[in-house]
Amino acid sequence: MSDVQAILRKKKRTKDRWMPGERTRRLQETAVRAARIAGQILPGFLLSFADVMGIPSGFHAAWMAALAVMGESVLWPSGGCVLAFIMRLIWGLPLRPEMLITLGVMLIAPAVIFRRGAWAMMSWTVLSLLPTAAIGVFAGTAADGMRGVACVAVSAMSAPVMLRGLRALKGGRAIDGMEDRVALGYAVGMLLCGGARMLIFGLNVGMLGAAWITLCMGLYLGVAAGAVTGMAGGLVLAFQGMPVDLSVALGVGGFLGGMVQGLGRRWLTCLCFAMGCGLTMLLSGTGAQGNLWAVLGASAGMALLGRAPAESIQQLFRRFAPERPSAGDAYAASALANWEKTVEAMARAVPSPVEGEETRNADWWKTRLCAGCPEEAECTCMLEEKAAQRAEMVWASRHAEEEKWSLALDQLRGLGCGRLYHLWQGMEELRGEDAAHERQVQRSCHQRDMLVTHMQAMAGAARRFAQLSAGESWWDGVSARQLRKRLSELAFPATLIYARRVQGHAQAAFELQRSTEADVQAEELRQIASAALDVPMSVAGVEEDRVLLAETPLWTVEAGMAACGVDGSRENGDTHWLGQLADGRYLAALSDGMGHGALARQESGQTVTLLRLCLEAGYTRAQTLTAVNGMMLLASRGERFSTVDLVTIDLWTGQATLDKLGAASSRLLRGHSMTELSGDALPLGILETVESRACVLRLHAGDELVLMTDGVEDAFGSRTELDNAIREAASEPTAQTAADRLLRTARDAACDGRKDDMSVLVLRLGKTA
Repeated sequence: MSDVQAILRKKKRTKDRWMPGERTRRLQETAVRAARIAGQILPGFLLSFADVMGIPSGFHAAWMAALAVMGESVLWPSGGCVLAFIMRLIWGLPLRPEMLITLGVMLIAPAVIFRRGAWAMMSWTVLSLLPTAAIGVFAGTAADGMRGVACVAVSAMSAPVMLRGLRALKGGRAIDGMEDRVALGYAVGMLLCGGARMLIFGLNVGMLGAAWITLCMGLYLGVAAGAVTGMAGGLVLAFQGMPVDLSVALGVGGFLGGMVQGLGRRWLTCLCFAMGCGLTMLLSGTGAQGNLWAVLGASAGMALLGRAPAESIQQLFRRFAPERPSAGDAYAASALANWEKTVEAMARAVPSPVEGEETRNADWWKTRLCAGCPEEAECTCMLEEKAAQRAEMVWASRHAEEEKWSLALDQLRGLGCGRLYHLWQGMEELRGEDAAHERQVQRSCHQRDMLVTHMQAMAGAARRFAQLSAGESWWDGVSARQLRKRLSELAFPATLIYARRVQGHAQAAFELQRSTEADVQAEELRQIASAALDVPMSVAGVEEDRVLLAETPLWTVEAGMAACGVDGSRENGDTHWLGQLADGRYLAALSDGMGHGALARQESGQTVTLLRLCLEAGYTRAQTLTAVNGMMLLASRGERFSTVDLVTIDLWTGQATLDKLGAASSRLLRGHSMTELSGDALPLGILETVESRACVLRLHAGDELVLMTDGVEDAFGSRTELDNAIREAASEPTAQTAADRLLRTARDAACDGRKDDMSVLVLRLGKTA
């Protein structure tokens, strides 16, 4: 053990090993907000300087038009344009007063072209840039007029491209489509053009951006992505008159950075990138004009970046690389991939129970309404077209209430039928048959939806298994060799089973040679793996002689739970579950069964268990809710139900999703502010369809999420009393004491006969130590 500690002392990192205090946390949050605002200002600022091939910049107008169509605010990008106008004054550049007119037109763009099509967006862009063309045509030379017209045309055609790029960037999905990648590349290229001739603090802004993007591509996507991105970035800068040799320098840097990215040492990747770019610039003489300092600045900034912002950047760039099987057991991966396609095709091929409506005419109505009538052979009342039209009018009211249905039946009086009661009886029978048929179709549709849901979930699981069964990549082998070497140096009694990076995060499994003191050995292995892989690791599981380690997420959840039954008894109909899923997400589920006591607890317990198991099996949230709702309907036939609060938290990003189905309102506390989170969806087990309106939250360190059942909410006389009680409970030092205090306050408040099961669940988000 002393040898282990000696090595760990040398390798122990000090960055991100401390918990920030309140003042530091506020400073960090302020810095994050400032960075977000700067990120919104920067495009408007740079695009205002993006003159391409002598054509004046109008790309800022195209950018704001794309934002307006998406419903995004154009306020901060407009601030960037104003800042660009001021900088032109300071730097002595030719002023462009028409920019202010363009800015004024674009400020009202969200009210005019929100959710409009591409033509409306392009037309508004043309309208905003007409002063640029007019000045060139009427106040300049012929060349100025042509450049002004070209500015309007190029900017208008660029607006749909930038819209496509923005939607791909904000979509949250993998960016694997060629059009999405080209659109994003075009937008980034125009931003680089805007900063290519700009020196700030001795750094070339365009080169700084190109170096940073190339470094990130090499760091997170590998050799090819880094080299190609570097060469493309250098060519874009060359459009602005910068040396073409910069393309070679960036390409070399991206290549060398990508060569070592799999080692998991960010500082080493940044060093190799800086050396490759820097040496190539020195040899080609292109390091002047702030280019060399820009490369060094991008490399140093990326190397010193904290875990949290680095994780966010990694998730962004990994969206350009969809998961694909690596070299390994290719046969198993191929078989699972084919099975996934087959199951997806089966899900699409499941027939729909909905049939086309039967064609009805006068003969059809006579056959159905007059069957069995003693005067059927002689009566011709239903053979006229007017009779068929009246029958259709009555039939259209078959879903109405009984009173309206009776009034509709009276319309048959004018047909001249001598046995009107027979027509009424026949219409009633048709109505009953139709209702029974619709119920059967509804049940069949529900069963089909359940079958398709399970098949789609199976296909998704097959896709993930195909990716994992492909075997270790070359970089996984490097990590495995590092771990085996460290185990050999320490003569540690354990054998490495595997070392993998799943979605960019390290995992490792070991087999212990002695099963005694497994927990102690697991902690020692955690320290060894943290030092070997240079990332903080945590013990994910210990099963007899096997230890599973996983990279420690950036966020941690402190949970507190308090509950009591009617009249303060322990018999409670509510059930909860707290814990981490296999994919690393944190799950919190709270369910209130119908009624009180053991039966209600059994139903809510089954609901929570099924929710957890479906999510563990790889079902999406929507698939999970659909599947559990269907299982409850099959078991209870819609006679019993359970409310649900379902919270999933991504411990790498802090993003949380809250699904509420018939549950009491929740509260989100952030500093001194409180937000009520409610939903109008019905509980599970009532209807065949589930309509949950999920609430997506971006949580921060110190945020507190309070979930409760309706017994706690109903205990207070007003919403103000409830909010005050929650604020007082939030002042407790731990989540558990906060839950206990809120429950005690609710029990004390429920002294006027309002008695129900009470459950309180408090979740506090914090940074990992």
